[in-house]
Amino acid sequence: MKKTIIQHFRVIALCALSLSVLSPLASAQKFEVTEVKQIPVSVEAYHPVFVPGDNQLLVSEEDYYGLGVINLKDNSYKFLVEGRGAGYMPAITADGTSVVCRDINEETMALSLKNVNLQTGAVSAIADNLDHFNRININADEVEMGIEGAKVNRRGVKRQAANNIFVTEEDLKVVVYNNGVRTVVDPLSTPERDVNYCWSSLSPDKQHLMFVAGNDAYVSNLDGSGLVNLGRLHAPVWRDNEFVVGMEDKDDGNRFIASEIVIVGIDGNNRQQLSTTSSEIKMFPSVNADGTKVAYHSTEGKIYLMTIKEK
Repeated sequence: MKKTIIQHFRVIALCALSLSVLSPLASAQKFEVTEVKQIPVSVEAYHPVFVPGDNQLLVSEEDYYGLGVINLKDNSYKFLVEGRGAGYMPAITADGTSVVCRDINEETMALSLKNVNLQTGAVSAIADNLDHFNRININADEVEMGIEGAKVNRRGVKRQAANNIFVTEEDLKVVVYNNGVRTVVDPLSTPERDVNYCWSSLSPDKQHLMFVAGNDAYVSNLDGSGLVNLGRLHAPVWRDNEFVVGMEDKDDGNRFIASEIVIVGIDGNNRQQLSTTSSEIKMFPSVNADGTKVAYHSTEGKIYLMTIKEK
């Protein structure tokens, strides 16, 4: 039976499969944190995502409802659009002028896609009554999704460089669409154990996959070969082609009790905690285009901006 999008959110939040693989040991610090500041916005905000240009952050509610934008120049907040799931992995055009987000019908669980102009606030419909899909990708002037084992395209946005490789999850398996060829990537499952995956993504140079299984993040080649265990890491995002940033969290089975922001090399080395250990729970990082800024939220809905540099 297919997972609903809400069930998928729960899987992503917990990724509850337990794998007994040892995490890489921490090594010498490679990055310096030069500044950490709270963005004093007027609302509780979660799940920050950098808009190209680094002057704006997309944010939503804790359960991904709705989408808003924070202007980092004056810390002002503007609500953009209603929608259940709108804040879950929105896709932004390369020029930072538009964002594509989802809206889930709570009764039918059908999804619709909306295009939001970040300059004018105008909202337009792209598609309605779609089956479940996970990741949205923007390719040329089309929006791409993986639905029912096929890549589906919808017109609706413009000004994005071509990208013939698309990575998503279907029924909690990593799926790669490469020039129209669909491949299921499942390097950890065995005849005795079926492994579920979440948080799959493609490296900026389109040479590597990253995904989470259980409590650990992994990097591999596009076909699943060359698998590297990055250790305990949830909600990982790419800093560049060599490093990823994620959260190292702990829970008591019902709620998160601790979480810090961590960076690690894709070879499993140079693991370093970026945040300062405290009682505040730091979650769901986002990295800007040049890898110098990391945004994240606390469980109280505070947004923080961290500046880092490589030593």
